[in-house]
Amino acid sequence: MPQSNLISPQKRYSAYTGFVTTPRYFDDSVQKFLEVAPKGVGAMQRVNNIASYKYEPGQRASNFDLLEESAVCLGECFCTVVGQAGTNWVHCNGTTPDEIEAICDKISEKANARFLMAGHCIVMALRELGAKKVTVANGYYREDWKNGINRYLEQAGFEVLYGGNVVDQGLYPSLEAQIELEDATHWDYPPGDVMKACVMAHEAAPQADAVVQTGSGFRVTPHMEEIEGMTGKPLVPSDTALFWAMLKELDLGVPIRGHGHLLGTL
Repeated sequence: MPQSNLISPQKRYSAYTGFVTTPRYFDDSVQKFLEVAPKGVGAMQRVNNIASYKYEPGQRASNFDLLEESAVCLGECFCTVVGQAGTNWVHCNGTTPDEIEAICDKISEKANARFLMAGHCIVMALRELGAKKVTVANGYYREDWKNGINRYLEQAGFEVLYGGNVVDQGLYPSLEAQIELEDATHWDYPPGDVMKACVMAHEAAPQADAVVQTGSGFRVTPHMEEIEGMTGKPLVPSDTALFWAMLKELDLGVPIRGHGHLLGTL
């Protein structure tokens, strides 16, 4: 019999991560995360199953328990860090940042994996950067989503100098125009509009310590350095904040370069 060349057993991946994602949306968080994560990190995802989902905060509130269910399932698949994509789940029940921290701790214990919510990762990132005053690009957010997440940031102790969505900023004439684009592209907004929204938020309050972008449907991570080059301020978007928090938790000791200030702190 030939002798095996295997010297010692090895895991397939250097780290195992999971994503809990939004129903009825092709969430490419896994693909984007792997573009910035160190080589060898593995990722998988589980979509919350909510029948007739319409992206309404009330539906999220009534199905909030699905977050725990999904996290536990991913934990049983060897994931040690689970990131929940979908920023406004943190405020859909009227919960405060302190309450969300307690909820994340509870779910982490049940899943045997660190559970992180995108909306709160923005708070964590801003605290890491020492920001006090922020200006917010609320992207494609509807009025109730926008008001909810901006209030959440204020509850976390930040002064919101400006907050506005793409209609407020004049990038789209109406919500109807947004919906038309979302239907045609599966919520894939043009990179130019994503970048303009962040830059315009900075221009509305240039004295802010950081620019925040809410809504992980806006993919900002690929454009971090270009946007920060135009604003001169650190940018904390939903997608990048979640990736940062997950990689910080993994503590792989590998620096992240070329993806903006926040990920560069790892």
